[in-house]
Amino acid sequence: MAARLRRTTAWAVAALAVTLGLAAPRPALAQAAPSASYDLPPRDLAGALVWYSLTTGQPLIVDPRLTRGRRSGRVKDARTPKAALAQLLAGTGLAPTPTPSGVLMIGPAPAAAPAAAPAPTPAPTITDLPEVVVTAERRAGLASETPMALSTFSGEGLERLGLRDMEAVAALTPGLTVAAASPASAGFSMRGITQASGDATREPRVSVFQDGVPASKERGAYFELYDLERLEVVKGPQSTLYGRSAMTGAINVIQNKADPDRPAISLRLEVGDYDWRSLEATANQPLSEVAALRLAVVSRRRDGDTPNLLGGADLQSVSTDAGRIVLSLRPAWGSADLIVNYQHDEPSGPALKSLTFAPADPETGRPLGDLDRFSPPALSAQDAQGRPRPLGLDRELFSASVGLEGPIGEGLVLSSLSSFRRFAADDQQDADGMALPVVSLLEETRGDQLNQEIRLAYDAGGAWRGFLGINLFRESGTQRVPMVIDERLQLARMTGRLTAPWPASSESLLGQAALADQLQAVASRRGYALSRTTALAIAGNLKPTHLERTQNYSDVEAFDVFADLAWRLGARWEVSAGLRFGTDAKTSAVSPAVPLGPSVLAGVIAAGTMDEARRGAFLQHLAGPEAGRWVEEWPPYGLLFQPTAGNGDKISSDLEDSGWSWRLTARYEPRAGYSLYGAYARGRRPTVLVAGAPTTPLGPARFGVAPAETVDSWELGVKARPPGRRLALDAAAYAYEYRDFQTTQIEGGQLRTVNAGEASAYGLELEATVVVAPGATAGATYAYGHARLQSGAMAGNRFRLAPDHQASFYLDLAWPAPGGELRLRPSYSWRSKFFFSDDNDRPELSRALAPDLVQDEWQDAYGRLDVRLEYRPAGGGWTLGAFVKNALDERYIQEGGFIGEALGYSASAAGPPRTMGLSLRWSR
Repeated sequence: MAARLRRTTAWAVAALAVTLGLAAPRPALAQAAPSASYDLPPRDLAGALVWYSLTTGQPLIVDPRLTRGRRSGRVKDARTPKAALAQLLAGTGLAPTPTPSGVLMIGPAPAAAPAAAPAPTPAPTITDLPEVVVTAERRAGLASETPMALSTFSGEGLERLGLRDMEAVAALTPGLTVAAASPASAGFSMRGITQASGDATREPRVSVFQDGVPASKERGAYFELYDLERLEVVKGPQSTLYGRSAMTGAINVIQNKADPDRPAISLRLEVGDYDWRSLEATANQPLSEVAALRLAVVSRRRDGDTPNLLGGADLQSVSTDAGRIVLSLRPAWGSADLIVNYQHDEPSGPALKSLTFAPADPETGRPLGDLDRFSPPALSAQDAQGRPRPLGLDRELFSASVGLEGPIGEGLVLSSLSSFRRFAADDQQDADGMALPVVSLLEETRGDQLNQEIRLAYDAGGAWRGFLGINLFRESGTQRVPMVIDERLQLARMTGRLTAPWPASSESLLGQAALADQLQAVASRRGYALSRTTALAIAGNLKPTHLERTQNYSDVEAFDVFADLAWRLGARWEVSAGLRFGTDAKTSAVSPAVPLGPSVLAGVIAAGTMDEARRGAFLQHLAGPEAGRWVEEWPPYGLLFQPTAGNGDKISSDLEDSGWSWRLTARYEPRAGYSLYGAYARGRRPTVLVAGAPTTPLGPARFGVAPAETVDSWELGVKARPPGRRLALDAAAYAYEYRDFQTTQIEGGQLRTVNAGEASAYGLELEATVVVAPGATAGATYAYGHARLQSGAMAGNRFRLAPDHQASFYLDLAWPAPGGELRLRPSYSWRSKFFFSDDNDRPELSRALAPDLVQDEWQDAYGRLDVRLEYRPAGGGWTLGAFVKNALDERYIQEGGFIGEALGYSASAAGPPRTMGLSLRWSR
């Protein structure tokens, strides 16, 4: 505890020192001109523009051919970013043009027309593809010169293609799959690697960031995409650049900052079927020459698209409100950005459909539906008193960050990012996906994260550039799951009496004689005989609402040191290397309990482990009036989770872990517009301290160590921007080798992290964009990925959410219309067959209380078409549009399995059907 306190104190002192150091005036800068923050000698134009974007935070789009052979003007005594850019572009023949999203287009400066006659209207021409400055290597650079597989979407591009959420982004990103049946349980798969658990002790594999703020824990990683500067998807092990959870990549969401140069306002409205209503609004207001405030809000509502056959709200609704406040300062000493985000989600929950049991009236057994995965389900939930509870999610996300940056010497820039993030999600589920109230649960997850990064970067325009830094991270989280189980119905499931199709009536399952028959069958399987009289008495004591509660906790304190260096070898070669060392201290804990007394059914099962005399006495207790109550003489058995001492005492254990990750890259430019690269990287997922419930009631909690998972990655790629060809082509081939691959598996009805041994993956990714004609741009992607487990019982299995093939295609077509312009933007995405779990739902691997004997948790190949049509008047600030999502009404499964699988109930959640609507966008 003392060591941990010292580390926390050191963290706070380091953060405070950097904050004060960046905010306080420095003598060296005070002696210079008042505008010393914008001071740059003439240099190559491309490097100068990168310096400008990095220094001011202003996103730029520029054709790299326009920068070749040009040098920037001297930037000196510039008081604002606008003035600095004017000096930088002086004499280059180029000028900035602002876009509605705030991005500056750098292009040829307009020539003055002769006074005698206006210049003729030029004929339509094919414009070159622009390129966005990215920060995938944690420093500004051109995407075509970044030696890694990278998919980039500008904020304007996201708006243009109608990409409002991460699932939509993934559809057009090779190698990325996002499955979001619920905002709080979205699965991110990058080249086959994913995670799917709210367990607080699990370590993520794919990093998700909001402006550098870690947001990788599954219950808080899926958030609204609005008012963005750009979104970068970086593939391959990126632990050296992005930290502990970037096993096979990172998603970096960069939000728009406030602009001191100009006020701006925008509004977007959408309406559609299922009572779809969406509002997005942004406002940017300069406060002075160096300060500005930006506000952005979004509100989305939609009724559920699937009725619940048992009544209540339609399922799979949308209910989200989010807002952001950004305060940006660009004083003489550097820059500062304060960003506060808040989001609240309250949808009705996914339409879980049992894969085994058709919907029917719980009382009479009258059929209400069928086994079709895409027809409506019959769902309900209840609390421990048997009272109905509404299904759905209630989740809040909050984050606040302060980013500071300033020059401290020639080519040296010191930066600090301090952040706090919190998520809280309550998810009420009908875990069995069927009409009978067998299993209802409420998953309550909480998480707090503090992160402090300090970075010193060097780039003086010479052959060398790089950075080094430290990162301090602290996380505290918990997952609490109260679970209500009807012991009578679970008994029927375990003995094979609860099968599809639905029985004629509940009497055939819940009648005392029927329950006695089933109890005698359980006893026989456990190796002992149960008399008819005793069985009838125990049957009358089985609980219709047995409550079990499991809770896990995790506290992590981590400290990382990292460095990255790039060396330009002449005009054509560049090599770079990165290294990160991380160490962390973990505390994991559990506190399972049976709050309302032990399980009677669990007692019948446990009786098989007792000697004959003790068994006889225990069975008489289960047949008597004290059955299911806390009695000191007999252990308080749980059906899924055995309680710790004191019926729920919190038991913890500690672990310290450390390790290295690294990357090496080389890039070669054989000719202008072409870049070849090769990379080798080691990724590392920290050791997991697995906390489990006792094996016997009131016994010791179980703690196991899943060794640190490592992956060695090799990647070869080419990026082509042929001069005059209006083509952008990226291709990458990769191979991964995993050791100590961490996966999840159900053991004794509990989901645990296990070491699956070795695994491998290899594949190819292609991404191309081409301007085919005036007003016509096309894009296409393709990914082949072969990801398989190599050892143990799951050898040969595919990774979860990992199709072997993915492809997408989109068009952006524009043509003149009366008084303005029409734009048509269709996009089509396709995926081959994939599974929803690493065990591939193989029956022989099922370890549920009622084994799953059918392999049906997978999705066959499917494709989805989205179409957008917009009209924009000439010179107008508004755009009117229409859209259709899933235009072909393709039926597909978003997610499968779910928590009820531990008890033998498999379910699936269908993707949304065809939806359509109208949009109106206005800005000035």
